[in-house]
Amino acid sequence: MSDFKRSSSKTSNSNDLSKSLPNSNKDSRRSTDNEEQQSTDAAAPKKEEANILSKSPVDSDGAAIESAQTAAVTASPLSSKRESTTDNTESDSAAQSSPGNARSSSPKRVSMADTPSRSPRRSIDKNVVADTALETAEQHSTKQCRLEYFRSGTDADCEVHVPRNGEQEGGNVCYKKFRCHRIFLATASAKLEQDVFQNKQWNGILQINGVSPESVEIFLEYIYTFEVTSALVDLRIIGDIYILSTAYNMPELLQTFSKRLKDVDWPLDDIFPAFNLAFQHNLPDLENACVEKILNLAEELKTQSSIMKLQIYAFNYLIQYWMVTEAVATNELIQLLQQYQRENNLNFKNTKQFPHFTKIVKYFSNVLLDAEGLIYVS
Repeated sequence: MSDFKRSSSKTSNSNDLSKSLPNSNKDSRRSTDNEEQQSTDAAAPKKEEANILSKSPVDSDGAAIESAQTAAVTASPLSSKRESTTDNTESDSAAQSSPGNARSSSPKRVSMADTPSRSPRRSIDKNVVADTALETAEQHSTKQCRLEYFRSGTDADCEVHVPRNGEQEGGNVCYKKFRCHRIFLATASAKLEQDVFQNKQWNGILQINGVSPESVEIFLEYIYTFEVTSALVDLRIIGDIYILSTAYNMPELLQTFSKRLKDVDWPLDDIFPAFNLAFQHNLPDLENACVEKILNLAEELKTQSSIMKLQIYAFNYLIQYWMVTEAVATNELIQLLQQYQRENNLNFKNTKQFPHFTKIVKYFSNVLLDAEGLIYVS
C-alpha cells in the first residue's frame, strides 16, 4: 500500500505540473534532461537529489524534506564558495572535474609553499660579494702595479732628491735620488701640484731638505699607493713624517703611519718624544699608542731622561696616568716632579709655565712650595 500511495502521489503531482506549465517549459525540461544525460558527471548530484525527493513522502512532517534540501545545498555549485579556505583544494578539484561547476568555482589560491623560493636573491647577494672581492683584488693589483712603477722607475720623468745626512753642508752633499712620475706627484696634493706642475721654472728635480731619506721613501710610497706598507716604518722617524705631512698638506699620511707603528717595536728612548709630538699636535691615534706603551712599560720608562723634555701639559698627563693606575709609587712621582722643576727652571719667575706646574703640585697633599716656589715634602 505504501508503494501504491507513493506512485499515485507522484503521478498526481506530475499531472498537476504538466497542466500548470506551458509547452515551452516542457520542451525546456526535455532539453535539460537530454543535457543531463549527456554529461553524467554533472548530473550525478542531481540524480541523487531526485531519488531522495522521490523516496520521501510529500505529506511527512518535513524532516525528510529538510534532509533533501541539505543534500541539494551540499551538491550545489554555490556551496564551494561558502566553504572555508582550508577546503579550497577539494573545491578546485571538484570544479575541474565538473563542467557545470567550472564557471562558479573560485580561482585557485596560491599558498606560501607555491611562492618562488628566495634562492635568486641569495644568488644575487653572492654575486655582489663576488663582485666586491673582485674589485678589492683589482684595487690591490693596481696598487701593486703603481708600487712597482715607483720602485723600478719605469718611464719616470722626474726625480726627488734628499740629502743622505738629512742636512745640506755646503757643496759636499750626497743625495739619495728617487725616480718618480710627475703626474703622480702633481695629483697627491695642491702643494705638490704647484711645485712640479704649475711651476714653469721647474727643472724636473724636487729637492726635500730637513728630513731623512727613509721618511721620504715612505712619503713617496704613500703618494703612489695611499698606503704605508714599507718595512722602514720606525718610531724614530715620526717627526720627519709629521714635517712631510704638514709641509705638503697630507694629514692622512701621518694618521696612516701612526696606525702602522702599532705593528713595530718601539725603542724606549723614543716613546716620550713621540708622546710629546702627539700631545702637541693633537694626534689621537699616536697618543693612544704612546699611552699604552707608557702604562705597560712604566718601570722601564720612569728612569728615561726624555721625560724632562716633555712639555708641561704632556708631563701633567703623564703624572696623572701613573697616579691613577698606580704604575709608579707616589714618592717616586714626587721625585720626578722635583727633578722636572729643576731641569726646566720652574719657579715664580717663570710666569708662563709655573701656574700650570702648581696644578700638578696640588695632586700631592704633602707637597708644598717655599718662598721661591720650590717644592718640598712636609
